Amino acid sequence: MKNAIQEIIKNVPKGKIFDSHYVINLLISDYSDEYLTFASSGENPQKNTALVHGRIGQEIKSLSGLVEQVGEAGEFWSDNIRGNSSECTGWRKK
Repeated sequence: MKNAIQEIIKNVPKGKIFDSHYVINLLISDYSDEYLTFASSGENPQKNTALVHGRIGQEIKSLSGLVEQVGEAGEFWSDNIRGNSSECTGWRKK
């Protein structure tokens, strides 16, 4: 999963701001196998979409060499995978 997220972020121009929903949508469309494996893996697989997406947010955060968090967690508002607006975290590409 980390490699897929890195590939997505590498394609974001330096200095641009994006949010977690952007990454999650690209994971689902372009890296669906990795996304499904990640969503169902681990000692306690998360069956709740919001919890899985929170784990993806933590994976993004761990890439501190590539990104920095913008604002507070949950400060951004954009469409999630269901097309509903919800809170997410913003990131700036370093």
